[in-house]
Amino acid sequence: MIRHAVLFLTVLSLVLFLSGCTGQWLEGTWEVDREATMEAFGGTRSDSEQPGGFLGDVIGGVQKGVSRILVNQMEDTTIEITATEVRMTRGGTRISHTYEVVEYPSAGTVLLRYADGEEVTWNRTSAGIRRRLTPEGDIWIHYRRKR
Repeated sequence: MIRHAVLFLTVLSLVLFLSGCTGQWLEGTWEVDREATMEAFGGTRSDSEQPGGFLGDVIGGVQKGVSRILVNQMEDTTIEITATEVRMTRGGTRISHTYEVVEYPSAGTVLLRYADGEEVTWNRTSAGIRRRLTPEGDIWIHYRRKR
């Protein structure tokens, strides 16, 4: 009986660790990954969705301009994530949000609800983490561990 309980707990711990369901991958101190964010922002439309010719050039230029403005505004931003709080520091000003986990829609993805009701999706990536800019959007801000 004890042997089965130990085996069950070992397997359960391994599954939670491999699936990212503990959320510990999110905890730490992060800084904006400028290159990954710029690359992802420029690639929000597939080639089949991207208009060609002049209109495509205009849309591509606007995307690049907006992404540069966005990344420049977040350049000196540091995010510290604990088990209960997200702290964002930019230009010496710190904003803190307590949060609760709403759900884990998939391995390496967590949906958090801040105390003010805002819901934010975070993903684990090969280089760090990323945060969805808007709840319904496909624009992500990428972060890497602070050096």
